[in-house]
Amino acid sequence: MDRRDFFKFGLGGVGLAVGGGLASSKEKAYSSPGREIHGHPWWVRGLEKPKLAIDDKVYSRFHPRKSVFGSFPKYYGMDKLRELRQRSREKTMEYYKEDRPGYRLEDRALADAAWVISRLGGVNKGTRSWTRKFVPTPEQRGVEKYKKSPEEAAHLIKAAARYFGAATVGVTILDRRHIHSHERGKEVVFEVVDEPYDNEKKLVIPDKCKYAIALSVQMSLDNIACSPTAISSAGSSMGYSRCEFLVAGLAEFIRGLGYVAIPSVNDLGSSVAIAADAGLGELGRTNRLITPEFGPMVRLAKVLTDLPLTVDKPIDFGLAEFCKVCKRCAEACPSKSLSFDEEPSFEVRGEWNNPGHQAWFEDSPKCLAYWQESTSGCSICLAVCPWSKKDKTMIHEIVKAASAKIPILDGFFTSMDEAFGYGRQKSAEKWWDLNLPEYGIDTSQGKG
Repeated sequence: MDRRDFFKFGLGGVGLAVGGGLASSKEKAYSSPGREIHGHPWWVRGLEKPKLAIDDKVYSRFHPRKSVFGSFPKYYGMDKLRELRQRSREKTMEYYKEDRPGYRLEDRALADAAWVISRLGGVNKGTRSWTRKFVPTPEQRGVEKYKKSPEEAAHLIKAAARYFGAATVGVTILDRRHIHSHERGKEVVFEVVDEPYDNEKKLVIPDKCKYAIALSVQMSLDNIACSPTAISSAGSSMGYSRCEFLVAGLAEFIRGLGYVAIPSVNDLGSSVAIAADAGLGELGRTNRLITPEFGPMVRLAKVLTDLPLTVDKPIDFGLAEFCKVCKRCAEACPSKSLSFDEEPSFEVRGEWNNPGHQAWFEDSPKCLAYWQESTSGCSICLAVCPWSKKDKTMIHEIVKAASAKIPILDGFFTSMDEAFGYGRQKSAEKWWDLNLPEYGIDTSQGKG
């Protein structure tokens, strides 16, 4: 039986079980004010707090100098770091001479060019300015600031975010522990002020900024599946550039309504933690966010604001149970950086992990070392994840719903995903002939 026949007949019973036996679950579908248009699928359940726990006695604001980029030299030593970088330069030149697909001049030029908008931003700079106002304020227009209900405001914000390129949007009350203690050598503090500002010593967030808008942007699976090559890197860097435009546009829109807006991508705090709180997805074995709609095939960003908004709940779509049995990302990881532990835990792997929260923690320096070895970064763990499917046929929705509602089937689905060849590396050379739509993201109905 081939893949098509299996999906057509072999899972028919599962489809009936999910469609019939769980029909009543639709009444319990995730629902929150402001989600009416851009909601999750019916099989996603709302929670009062994220499934993976936080130890309130331990969890606190993280200093980014402890991140993998700061920890890497200590982990390997400067001599090893210089050796890795030199070898990366040598291999890069070897690949140019070989004209190796995925590592050629045109491939690397594409990856670097995709960063172009992202390079325009920085902490309180350029596209991520905390105060710039290209859009006239209500005062400048001679009218009062926006004063409709939090429900209406949330609906408005989500529509605007989607317009600026967000794949999914969620709102949460800001947990300040998710915000870094420092950024670019300056202390990040909250003060009772009207506008954010910075000086030589600190970055100041107004105390009234109590809301965080979590945002996701899709990445192209056709690019990421070419990992580890420069074609894959282009998919990642394009995601960052789209995030830059997204947060800049949404922040300006909010300022145009008369409120404070602080745009952020990877800077300022954990986008993953904020997105989990806001119900965009769950933390997976990769220690990254996985969404029910697009799996891990997203980049994350956020905007902090004082605009009163109705907040969303964290979600549960069966991911934690799925990751316990799947392990495909850990098995495929060339640097063996990901955890094979059966259960998530509070035991960190190094200072690059912020302690006090439950997760499958990773050996990030090993991952970064492999980036050097590959000469172009790596996203294999994202490509092999069974939740990364771009197929949008009914049977794939049935499989996702069954996984969310019937965890005993998770191992079976994982085996079938691998057996049918999903997650295998794609040809970087053939990518140039795919004739993909905008941003390289194929949103077609899939192969059936």
